[in-house]
Amino acid sequence: MQIVVIGGGAAGTTAALEIRKKMRDASITIIESQKYSEYSPCALPFVVGGHIAQFKDILIHSDSFYSTIAKIDLRLETTVSSIDREAKEVICDKERVAYDKLVLATGSYPFRPPIKGIDAIDTSERIFLLKSIDDAKRVDACASTAKRALIVGAGLVGMEMAVALWERGISVTVLEALPTAMPQMLDPDMGKIVIEHLRSLGIDIRLKIPVEEIADNGKEVKVTTEEGILTYDMCIIACGVRANMRLASSAGLSVGNGIIVSDTMVTSDPDIYACGDCCESVCAVTGKSILSQLGSTAVRQAKVVASQMAGGLKRFRPTFNTSITQLCNLHIASVGATLTQANINNMGALSSRFKGSTLPDYYPGGNDIFIKLIFTEDKKIIGGQIIGEQGVLDRINVLSTVMQLDGDLDFIYNMETAYTPPLSPTIDPLSWAAEMAIKKCEKHHKKR
Repeated sequence: MQIVVIGGGAAGTTAALEIRKKMRDASITIIESQKYSEYSPCALPFVVGGHIAQFKDILIHSDSFYSTIAKIDLRLETTVSSIDREAKEVICDKERVAYDKLVLATGSYPFRPPIKGIDAIDTSERIFLLKSIDDAKRVDACASTAKRALIVGAGLVGMEMAVALWERGISVTVLEALPTAMPQMLDPDMGKIVIEHLRSLGIDIRLKIPVEEIADNGKEVKVTTEEGILTYDMCIIACGVRANMRLASSAGLSVGNGIIVSDTMVTSDPDIYACGDCCESVCAVTGKSILSQLGSTAVRQAKVVASQMAGGLKRFRPTFNTSITQLCNLHIASVGATLTQANINNMGALSSRFKGSTLPDYYPGGNDIFIKLIFTEDKKIIGGQIIGEQGVLDRINVLSTVMQLDGDLDFIYNMETAYTPPLSPTIDPLSWAAEMAIKKCEKHHKKR
């Protein structure tokens, strides 16, 4: 069988390697437009910030690994212009590559907001998008001499890059058109905790300030806002990403906000699969189609592709979008829907927020931890957000697991957890948060 994978990122490479494990005799080709084999884009801010020593450290495998060990034909710096579904061929720069089965793992691309002068990104040495290693290398080079940096957008990547440049000793300003930060992960009340923390470190975060115009005069970046003209040595546009579905759309496959796939990752063409940032998923909370553009989602979807192609039964379940990041010493995590998202979907959601400590009050070294739960009046958990300097990862994973097992607030309240003073309080903060949420449900019922 001839299998072609378009895209050499986490989704495409994982699919190819998993297919190889299951189909030893298959001919597998990966076609990637960049000059790098698989690496972790999520690690780019942490290279710029100095936590990871070199960009080469985030490469997953050497190029020779694919040919000598995996027996995969890896073609870098090769662009696919179109797909001929009738002939079952992929049209590249100078050749046509035949396939029996095709995997689209074309990823995503940075969104360019409707700002006057935004196309200056294409030629400027001071205005950047951040998606690839080459993008990050240009940012890194500019940051070596910059003293003032602007981040446009207070989403996940924007905040990570703000911290990365601040860690380089650069004065950083973040301009966000919305009245809150990280809205895909956090409700405004939880976002405020993050904003206040970063402001206390000296990062200037300004909300409800849309950028009207941007220009590079050869010496500095000039940005026009309602506050007037602001000048910086460099600027990063971090306004989210969009699914790269150009090839799929031009080939006549069904698309929406991303490539439409079944739970077996099959597109509207039974011989073409899709996985990763380019395709849609189903939200486990709302049941609606969403984009789950996480590295963990990409890898899990890729494993489904490999299983199905080899005759297996694995399917991709609806996703809770379990996410986490670290900004300086603050850990920020979320799962499921925010209260804002739940209200948009008319889910009749309630919420409660608990502030606790990671250790007993009498034991030194404990840190504040903030837990927000989103739930329905019948105690069904539909989302959660956790912020703190310790214990966030473990608790968001527990909460995500409980939600995946359809556990409710009572389940978390009665949860058995380990206790010893140097490591944990007698009752875990998650259980305290659930108790508060249960009381909210009881009050809601009494009012009715």
